Amino acid sequence: MQPNEIIKVPNRPISQELPARDVTRPAYVAKDGTPRNVPIAFTWNGSHIVMCTTKNAPGLPWPPRTGS
Repeated sequence: MQPNEIIKVPNRPISQELPARDVTRPAYVAKDGTPRNVPIAFTWNGSHIVMCTTKNAPGLPWPPRTGS
């Protein structure tokens, strides 16, 4: 995706629908090489998307990394 295309993403219809949803389904590749799709609850706090899941969820580092 080119930088000039990125600024168009928030105006896409699906991007407008996202804040009205309460579950997202991020995908990742498991250690065995198979694709995984996990439903995760999320909310918008006004400046960040906050995703909530269990601390033993597969594919997530724990404890969470802090800072950038």
